[in-house]
Amino acid sequence: MSPSDPAARWTGAHGGQAFFAYSTNYLVDVENAIIVDVEATTAIRQAEVLAAKRMIERSLERFDLYPSRLLGDSAYGSAEMLGWLVYEHGIEPHVTVFDKSARTVNRR
Repeated sequence: MSPSDPAARWTGAHGGQAFFAYSTNYLVDVENAIIVDVEATTAIRQAEVLAAKRMIERSLERFDLYPSRLLGDSAYGSAEMLGWLVYEHGIEPHVTVFDKSARTVNRR
């Protein structure tokens, strides 16, 4: 028998001692201060991004809500997510984008 929930993930995301956790993701209409959707995920970035996509799609299907912009942290700043937001759904992203243009390749 497992002493922890098998769906929880081991994480040290907060910089302290690692622990088992979930993430709770909210889709919020910020203009009206209404929580539109909620999805719990494992505590990994990819799961949080997938949850955001699912919540946006559910809001379109269930409530006929078409968000014009997405506010979020750097988890939503990947090229794949930005492309999905802008080119597939016409949603203006307000997220931190990782600028990797100055990286150098370490070749040995």
